[in-house]
Amino acid sequence: MAKARELWQPTSADPNGDLDRPAACLALKRGRLDAAEPFAVASVRRWEQGGGQVSRTLSAVVLAEIHVRAGEPRGLQLAHGAVTSAARLGSVRARRRLEPLAAALEARSGADARQLARMARQVATTRV
Repeated sequence: MAKARELWQPTSADPNGDLDRPAACLALKRGRLDAAEPFAVASVRRWEQGGGQVSRTLSAVVLAEIHVRAGEPRGLQLAHGAVTSAARLGSVRARRRLEPLAAALEARSGADARQLARMARQVATTRV
């Protein structure tokens, strides 16, 4: 990952680029939640400073999944924000990205987690 960061160049379509979200996703897939979290936070901050709502939402979903999978108390709050943000979008890609978050929520105990998982699945499968 360090070598990729050194060589990476943003495209002309997005001169700012975001290498942090893909890095967070890679670490998350490997189960390295502690490594994924700083990348996801950086990506969320990058998109909060400006950029598209879809990119902001995708980064928020990744951060929420990390916190939910880690069992952190803030995870449900982040998940709710990510799901409601995705629900406002017409992007199928952003909505489908909720599926791993829904699975992480289903793995947690508690009525709130189950309700958020149902909400995430409903948004993920709704066509706008």
